[in-house]
Amino acid sequence: MNKIFKTAALAALVAVGPLAMTGTAAAQSRRDVREERQDVRDARQNLREQRRDVRQAQRWNQRNHNGYYVGNRFYYGQPNGAQMQRRDYRPAYQQWRRGDRLPNYARSSYRQVDYRREHLRAPPRGYHYVRDDRGEVLLVGIATGVILSILLNQ
Repeated sequence: MNKIFKTAALAALVAVGPLAMTGTAAAQSRRDVREERQDVRDARQNLREQRRDVRQAQRWNQRNHNGYYVGNRFYYGQPNGAQMQRRDYRPAYQQWRRGDRLPNYARSSYRQVDYRREHLRAPPRGYHYVRDDRGEVLLVGIATGVILSILLNQ
């Protein structure tokens, strides 16, 4: 009888053993799934932060930008909200060139320069000197805003 009892106990342990292992393996598997989900959440959060940083870098700054690109075309002036939301939008700065037209925001924000105090020659009739945000002095048409001449960092 003792031999039969030992054999039955051993058979019960052999039968129950894998079931006990399955419970711990299932718990371990659930832990792994939770950790993987947390890793995915962390990766998504990092991606959101990177996108936010890129958007902040692409904000319009009057001092550093005088225009923007949409696609491969450059536009002077400040973009509107819809243009800023486009994927191909990027703010930029281009040096002023002779013949360029100052946008309205520049005409109102650039300071007029006294040519006598700056030791410049008198501007032709219909033109005046203005200083932009970067210290460049521009000879600009009063009515049209067309640049006739550029004097760098006077």
